[in-house]
Amino acid sequence: MDRDDPARRFLIATAVAHYAKAPRWDRPGLVHARERIIELFTGALGYTHVDDLGLDPTREQLTSRLRAFCRAPDRRPDDVLAVYVAAHGEVLEGSEDHVLLTADTDPDDVADALPTVELARRMLLDTPVRRLLLMLDTCYSGQGGNELTAAALTRMTRHWAGEAGTGLVVITSAQPVEQASVGAFPRLLGDAVVDVSTAGHAPPTLPLDTVVKAMNANPARPRFQMIGSAMAGLTGEVPPFLPNPRRDTRPSGVDLAIQQAVEWDAEARRRDGEFRATLLVRAKGGDGWWFSGRVAALRDISRWLAEPDPARPLLAVTAAPGSGKTAVLGLVSTLTHPDRRPMVPVDTIGLPPDAVPAVGAVDVAVYAQNLTTDQVLRGIAAGARVPAETPGALLDALTTPVTVLIDALDEAADPHDLVLRLLRPLADHAAGRLRLLVGTRPHLLADLGLRRDSSVDLDASRYADLDALTAYSARCLRESATESPYRDRPHATRAV
Repeated sequence: MDRDDPARRFLIATAVAHYAKAPRWDRPGLVHARERIIELFTGALGYTHVDDLGLDPTREQLTSRLRAFCRAPDRRPDDVLAVYVAAHGEVLEGSEDHVLLTADTDPDDVADALPTVELARRMLLDTPVRRLLLMLDTCYSGQGGNELTAAALTRMTRHWAGEAGTGLVVITSAQPVEQASVGAFPRLLGDAVVDVSTAGHAPPTLPLDTVVKAMNANPARPRFQMIGSAMAGLTGEVPPFLPNPRRDTRPSGVDLAIQQAVEWDAEARRRDGEFRATLLVRAKGGDGWWFSGRVAALRDISRWLAEPDPARPLLAVTAAPGSGKTAVLGLVSTLTHPDRRPMVPVDTIGLPPDAVPAVGAVDVAVYAQNLTTDQVLRGIAAGARVPAETPGALLDALTTPVTVLIDALDEAADPHDLVLRLLRPLADHAAGRLRLLVGTRPHLLADLGLRRDSSVDLDASRYADLDALTAYSARCLRESATESPYRDRPHATRAV
C-alpha cells in the first residue's frame, strides 16, 4: 500500500440471500459473493471491514445502520467508504423507479420496497461522508445507479463545492434492462484489480473507468450483463477508491518502460472507443454519411490547423446545445486520422478542398464527457507518447508540436477545474509546443480566455448554412424511417 496515502478506508458489505416472506427469491450464492468482496477489499485494497450489516438486513436495518456509520462522531470528510449491496432489484412499472428487495420485503407489495436512491440520501445528506464508492450488485442496477447519481447531483453534493477530492461513484452490475448473474460482479472486479494491464506498478490508484472497462472486456463476463458506472460531486480527480496493489515506487527502467507502453495502449483503446461511440456517430449524422454543410466553419478550422500561430494556441468551436459541435469536431477527427480518413466520402458530402483538414493535422482527440482533469491529462500525454503527470511536465516533455482536439468540455466531470487547472495553463505556456482545438458551450469561453466572436460560433450568421440544414432535414424526413410518409412526396417534404 502507498505509504503517502493517509486515507482511512472502510468497507460495508451486505447481501440479502434469504427472504422470509418469499423463499423463491433466495440466492444462497450471494453469501459467497459478499465474502469475495470482503476478501478483495480487506486484502489487496487495504480496507477495514465494518461488519455492521452482516447478511439479510431488513429495510430499517440497511438504512439506519448505514446512516449511523456515516454520522458517527469519528467520521471524517477524508474517509473513503466503499459499500457493497447484493440483493434482488426491481424496476417498478409506471414510475420506472429502482427498488432494493430487503429481507423483509413483501412479495405482494414490491412497490413498497426500498427505493435505491434512499441509500444515497441516508449516507450523504447531513453527514461528513464525502468519498463514497457504492457497488450495486442487483438486477437492473444500472437504473438504480442513474437515479442515485442524479439525486446526488441535484441535492446531496451541492454543498461539497470547494472541497478537494470529493466524489460519489456508483458501480452497477447490470444495465437498466439486464439481470445480474449471481457472483459475476465480485469475480470480474477481482480479476480487473489483479490484472497488470489495468495499471502496472507506477500509479498509486487504479483508474475506475479502466477497471470497469476491464470487467466488461473479461471473456468470463456473462453476455447479457454489462457493468456500468456513474459519478457525481467530483472536484477534480476521482477519490482514491481503489489503491494499486502493485504500487512500487522503485521499479526498474525496463519495468517502467513496459508499464508506460501498457498505459499508453490502454489510453489509445479508450480514445478509439470514444471515437467510435460518439465522434464518428455524430460526424456521420445518420445511416451512412449524412453530414451536410458547415463549410465556413470547416474552412476556418482547417486554416487554423494548417497555419500554426504561437500567439493563437487555442481555438474553440462553440454554440448552444444541439447545434452540431460534436458533428463538426467528429468530422475533423476522422479526416485528420490517416486510417479513418478513407471512410469519409468527401466528394459525396460536398466538401471543397480548403474545408478538408490535412491528414495528421490533429495528433490526439479526446471526448471529455464525464472525464476528470487528470484523465484528460493522461489522455493527452498518452497520445503524445510522453510521460507526464502535470501540465508543466507535459509541455517540458514535448519535443515536437502537438495538436489536441478535445470535445465536450462542458460535460466533463468538473468543467471549470479542467479549464483552469489544465487547459488554460497549457494554452498560456504553450510557446508553440502545443495547440488546443476544443468544443464547448459558450459559458466556458471566458475561463479559456476567449471571446465568442473570435471563436468558431456555429450559431453565428457567419457560419449558418440554411441550404445544408434544409437538405439534411429533408433527408431525415425521407430516409430516417423505412415507412416514412415523405419518402415519395418531394412537394410535402419541401413544404415541411
